[in-house]
Amino acid sequence: MSFQEKSNLVMTVILVLVFGGYFGDLGVALIRGEAEPSQLGMPFIGLTAAIIFYAIIAHIAVAVWSPDDTDEADERDRFIEMRADARSGYVLGAGAILALNLAWLGFEVYWVAHMVLAGLAASEIYKGVQRAIDYRVGV
Repeated sequence: MSFQEKSNLVMTVILVLVFGGYFGDLGVALIRGEAEPSQLGMPFIGLTAAIIFYAIIAHIAVAVWSPDDTDEADERDRFIEMRADARSGYVLGAGAILALNLAWLGFEVYWVAHMVLAGLAASEIYKGVQRAIDYRVGV
């Protein structure tokens, strides 16, 4: 596996775990009736910090355990990246349309912001899965 492929797998797992935990907690709070719109800022900051922290640690570990693979991306890597970006754009667009519909229906900014975040998370996770498939199947 190339460094780009390992990096993709690591980031996809990090995104699934961090966003899954965040939206899982949000779902539990929603079921219990404890979802507070006034608490919007701190969870977003914590979410961002967690992703950055885990990504740095994971990429250092990948680079240390396989230093020979840290070469430049080749044409195949760039093509896989382009293809995944193009397809994940549809997921991001669907999330944006859903967020606009929530705003149009009069939902609070809290829920619209979470729909935007969910669309972005789904798009990035889809992109990671698409890249993993393209690397394994071959393009």
